[in-house]
Parts: sequence; C-alpha cells; structure tokens
Amino acid sequence: MALKTERSGIRFVAKTDDSKPVIQLDLFHDTVSGLRSLSVGFELLSGTTLDQARALVDAMNERIVGVIVTPK
Repeated sequence: MALKTERSGIRFVAKTDDSKPVIQLDLFHDTVSGLRSLSVGFELLSGTTLDQARALVDAMNERIVGVIVTPK
C-alpha cells in the first residue's frame, strides 16, 4: 500500500504565548488532512525577543514554501 503524501503552502507567524515569543505555522489552504485539527507552533530559546522571532520568521518565509506530510 502506497503512503499518501500531502503538501500545502505555508507561512510562519511570530506571536506571543504567555508573554513568550513563539513561531506559529499557518497553512494557506486546509488541504493536509493530518493537520486539519492541529495547531503547530515552535518554542524559542529563553531570552529570545519578539523582534528576534520576527526576524527569524522573515528568513523562514523567504526560504520555506511548503510542508510535506506523510504517515509513517
């Protein structure tokens, strides 16, 4: 049985969660069934400022264009 690979265009957004900056993954379209009911975020190292998170997000959005999801 072949595993189904799903793809979606994405962007990253810098936000705060409990006063700590986090990076949130936003899908452009709701096409990846495995991610429909999930929110994906990334914790940053302690001491990272929101401005640093925004700079990181800008660099990520320039280079990362999509997500690829395949079940194991």
